[in-house]
Amino acid sequence: MANRRRRADVKKLVKSGDLSLEELFALAEREECVAQMRAYDLISALPAIGEVKAPRIMKSAAIAQTRRIRGLGPRQREQLFQALVR
Repeated sequence: MANRRRRADVKKLVKSGDLSLEELFALAEREECVAQMRAYDLISALPAIGEVKAPRIMKSAAIAQTRRIRGLGPRQREQLFQALVR
């Protein structure tokens, strides 16, 4: 329950803009429960991105729907940042 609550708190911080992607990836290196978060949940929690845009972004960054934050490689992270900048 504590891990779910922590992931929900992180998603709220991302949604409000108080936590950037760079900060989130740094946090994932320190906290296992954040690293276990699905990349889809993270992307759909971003401001101005929802259930419709998230799959398109993931496809353009070559990220599988089931991939977790911990499993994103450097190339996928870079592609994700580039897809979000557009």
